[in-house]
Amino acid sequence: MQKVSNAYKESMKSSLRERAYIMLVFGLINQEAQANARIDRGDFTHFSNESSVFSDRTDNTAYATLEEGFTRVDGSMFFLPRQSAAGAYYDTGLIGRDLVSSAAYELVINLRTLAMDFKGITVDFGENYPVDFDMVSSSGQVIELRGNTQAKFTTEEVLENTTSVTFVFYAMNNAQSRLRIYSIRFGYGLVYYNDSVMSSTLESYLSPIGADVPQIDFSVTLKNYDKYFNVDNPKSAINFLETGQEMEIHYGYQPTGKSEIEWLLGNRLLCSEWESDDFTATIRCQDIYRNMDSEYHRGTYDSAGKSYYDLAEEILADAGQTDYYIDPRLKRLFTKNPMPRVKHKEALQIIANACRCVLSQTRYGSIQIKSSFVPDSTVSSNGEAPYSKLANISNKVPKDEYGTLATNYTVADGTMLFLPRGGGSSMDTGYVSSVQSDGNGLFTENPKLTFVQEAASMYYGIRLVFGHALPAVFVIRTFNNNALVDEYTVSDDIEKNYVLLHDFDDFDTMEIEFVQTAEPYNRIVVNHFSFGDITNFNMTRNDMTSLPKATKQEFIKEVIVPCYSYQQGTQEDSIISEEITSVLNEQETFFVGEPSYGFRAELDGIPDGVSIVECGNYFVTVKFNTTGTHRLEIFRYRYKIAERHAAVPLNARGKTIKWENPLVSDMGVAHDLAEWLGDYYRAGIEYEYETRGNPEIDVNDIVYQENEFDKDMKVRIYRATTIFNQSFAGKVTARIWRDG
Repeated sequence: MQKVSNAYKESMKSSLRERAYIMLVFGLINQEAQANARIDRGDFTHFSNESSVFSDRTDNTAYATLEEGFTRVDGSMFFLPRQSAAGAYYDTGLIGRDLVSSAAYELVINLRTLAMDFKGITVDFGENYPVDFDMVSSSGQVIELRGNTQAKFTTEEVLENTTSVTFVFYAMNNAQSRLRIYSIRFGYGLVYYNDSVMSSTLESYLSPIGADVPQIDFSVTLKNYDKYFNVDNPKSAINFLETGQEMEIHYGYQPTGKSEIEWLLGNRLLCSEWESDDFTATIRCQDIYRNMDSEYHRGTYDSAGKSYYDLAEEILADAGQTDYYIDPRLKRLFTKNPMPRVKHKEALQIIANACRCVLSQTRYGSIQIKSSFVPDSTVSSNGEAPYSKLANISNKVPKDEYGTLATNYTVADGTMLFLPRGGGSSMDTGYVSSVQSDGNGLFTENPKLTFVQEAASMYYGIRLVFGHALPAVFVIRTFNNNALVDEYTVSDDIEKNYVLLHDFDDFDTMEIEFVQTAEPYNRIVVNHFSFGDITNFNMTRNDMTSLPKATKQEFIKEVIVPCYSYQQGTQEDSIISEEITSVLNEQETFFVGEPSYGFRAELDGIPDGVSIVECGNYFVTVKFNTTGTHRLEIFRYRYKIAERHAAVPLNARGKTIKWENPLVSDMGVAHDLAEWLGDYYRAGIEYEYETRGNPEIDVNDIVYQENEFDKDMKVRIYRATTIFNQSFAGKVTARIWRDG
C-alpha cells in the first residue's frame, strides 16, 4: 500500500470523485551507444573524471574554483586538494582544462560502434552551461545550437549514419568558465499526460506463497494524430524505441478542495513492443523478470551448506542484475542442495518459496525477496503499571481497560472495569505506562517500548492500537547491530487504531518513545502493536462496481513438504561417447539433466587429450589438448536422493498437496514451509470483483473487505488491475487471509 494523504483517502472514498491524472515518462535511449561510448583524449583538468559521464551518476559533486559566478560558500562545494599522483579526487564528471572564453573548446565522443542513427541527446552541463555550440557527426552533419538556456540540455534532432559526435563550444552563460559535463545520454525523455493518453491498463500478479514468478503488464494507447509515431516518418519516435527501455507510470489525483495534484508512482517497467496506425500508437511494457529467461546451470551440492542469501546473490550476478533487495534473514538459512537447471527468474522464485518469502518487483523496478511473515520478537519497557500486561500487545485479542481518574479517560458505557484492590489484575490488559503525564501532557521520564527481532528485516509500516488515552507525540527509532538506522517523529493524525506507512530499512531493534499525551494527566495505553502486513484500507461495497464473485476451493487434507538428502552414488556411467572433431585449446560445455559429480573425460581412451576446466552438478566444461578427430567420452557419478516428509494436517478430507522445493535440505525449514503453506490453504476462499480503481493498492496488500457475515474480514490481494480512461477503474482478485 502506497502512502497517501488523508485528503486523498477521503476524496477517493466520496461518492463523487475528482479528476484522475496520468503521466508517462520514458527515454528513447540508444542502449548500444550508451554502453560503448567513450570520450576521446582531450584537454581536461587533473581532477576531471570524464569516464563517468555515461554511467548512472546522480550527484553533481563540485570543487570550488576561481571561475566567474561559480564558487559558492554555502557548504555545497569542496576545497580542491593538492595535486598528487594518487589521483584521489571526488567524481566531479568531465571538466575542461581551459576557459571556453579563451578559445573554442572541442570535445569528441567516440561511439565505438558501426555507423548508426540515434534520435536526440541529453547533456547535463550544470549551472554553468554553454550558450552557443555545434554538434557534428562523423558523416559531416552539423547541428548549430545558439542561445541555449538549458542547464540540462536536450534535443530531438536525429544524428544520422555516425560513429562519433563532436561538440564545439563557443560561449558559456558565464563568460569566464570551464566546460563541465555531469552526464550524457544518447536519447531524450518523452513525457505524456491526459491530453495525449487515450487509455491505459496496468495488470499486476503476485503469488503470496511463491507458486509462480510475479508478472506485471502495462499497455497504453496514445493519440497519433500528428503522425509522430508513424513508422514511415523518419523522425518518428517509434523508430528509436528499443526493447528494454524504461517507462515510468505515474498516477495523479487532485483531492477535493486542494490545488495540487497528488502523484503516485504506478511502476517502472520495460518496453516490450509497440504498434501504430494513423490515429493511435500502442506501447506495451512488462516487468524485469520477463527478460530473465536465460538458464542458470551452476548449481552445486555443498555438504557444509550455503546460505540462501549467498545463493540468491550468485544467481542475480549470473543474470547481470545489480538493483535488488534480499531479506537479511536469508543469511541465517542454509541449503546443501544444488539449484536445478532452471531459468534465473525461476531460481529466485524457488529461493523465495523455500525461505517463506515473496518474490516481487518494487514500484521502482527493483527485484525484491522479502519475508512474508513476521519473525519472532520480544518486547520490553522502561516501566509499566501493576495491572499492565506488556506481553499481550503482540496478540490480537480485545483488551480490557480499567477506569481511572485520568483526564477524559474513563467512560461509563460498560466497557471499562473497576480496578481491584491491591492493583493486580487477571484480566487481559495491554501495556499501561507506569508514569503519568503532567498538566502539559509531558512526562518526567518518557515511556519507552523496545522490540527486538530474531533477525533484521525491513517493513513498510507499523500498527499501534491505543486505549482511550492517545499520545500527542511519539518518536520511532530503529537500530541494526546497535547502529541507528532511522528516526521518525509522529505528531499528526494520531487515532486509536493508528497505521503508519513508512519505509523502515533493515533493523533488528525498534524503540518507540512517547513524548506527550493528548490529554493532561494520562498514561500511555497500547493494546496492540504489529509490523509487517499492515493495512488501514477498507474495501467497502461503495468501492466495488460489481458484486464479489466468491470461489470456494477444494478442501486440502494435508500439506506435505519433502526434505531432500543427497548421497554419493557408487556406480560410474557415461554421459557422452561419440566421435568429435577437436581443436587445440578449444572449450566446450556439456549439460546434464540429473545432479552429478566426479566428472572425468578421455579422448580415444587417453585422459591427456582433454581436460576439465569447470564443472557443477549440471554441467561440465572441457578443453581439448589436441586437434583432430577423436572419440570423446565423459564419465560421471550420479547423486542418490532420499526424501523425508514434513506434513501438516488441515482437514479430515480432501486432497493432499505435495509441495516439492528442491532446495529444502533441512527438516526445520521443511516444517516451517509446511506450516506457512498450511496457513495459506486453510482459508480456501477467493473473491473477484471490479472496483472504482485505487492506484495506491499493491499486490500482496492485506485489506479489510466488507462482508455482511464477517466483520473486518481480511483478504490478501494477489491480482490487481488499474485502468485509466480519464478516470480510474480497477479489478481485484483476493484471498481470505487468516493470521490469527
